[in-house]
Amino acid sequence: MLPDHLFQPLDLDRALDRAYDRGEERAAWELLAGALLDPRARGDVSLRAYVEVLVDEYTLDGWERDTLGVLGDLADAEPGLRGALRLPMAELHAQVGEDETALRLLRSRQRELAGLPTGERDEEFYPAAAMVAGTADPGFAKALLDEGLTLAMDLGRPEATVRYLSLLRNRFGGPQDPEVTAYLAGAPEPKEPERPRTVQPEVARKPTVRLPYPPGADLKALEKGFREADLEARVAVVRITSGGSVEQADPGDDIAWPPGRNDPCWCGAERKYKKCCGSPV
Repeated sequence: MLPDHLFQPLDLDRALDRAYDRGEERAAWELLAGALLDPRARGDVSLRAYVEVLVDEYTLDGWERDTLGVLGDLADAEPGLRGALRLPMAELHAQVGEDETALRLLRSRQRELAGLPTGERDEEFYPAAAMVAGTADPGFAKALLDEGLTLAMDLGRPEATVRYLSLLRNRFGGPQDPEVTAYLAGAPEPKEPERPRTVQPEVARKPTVRLPYPPGADLKALEKGFREADLEARVAVVRITSGGSVEQADPGDDIAWPPGRNDPCWCGAERKYKKCCGSPV
């Protein structure tokens, strides 16, 4: 008889990583899809998080229909997840060019959330849904962000969250909201947490050695060369200053904003924008 240690529960995360690292993307997709539809997974609190993983990480171009089929079956098996599944399903429909279906799903979810108490609404829905709807219906995207901003301020969310939603809303055609301006003006400055100071043992310092300039060197020319080399080595970034806007910081419109939810993040972190700088929290 085989020993008990051969029948330990499946470590899903580890199995997915191993399959994906080996280049077996389809095997990883099938493993995760099967786990979501497994009857033993009914009622598991991690289902929604794994749905996001399936859509964001394992649904490659051309697999959107397969994932939509999985999410449809999951909605039938888990009625309590139907509302939360509307956003990822809308995202997939938008990726295959079915904008009307995507907008219909987003509007349905918007109505569902409007009927919930403020503290029970899904805050992440509004910016994520606006990014999906923005190309097809900028007016609807702006309306979603209006609701997201109101919710964030009602819940007393940090300045960074409100500022991000406001900048995104402005990009979809909404003017600066006086309520948002007042909220940001009254937000306290974030304080850096005090870090314990590390006491370093005293070590005898070696004498400083200064390298002499070459005989006859032009010190001003050397300094100018150092400055130019430093400037060439810097990475160009857009800094949104307090009270500013993307248009003011990028008057030449050289940087596409906002990036697509599934586009690589412009910060260079090699993650999707929605999972990196596009995350509302």
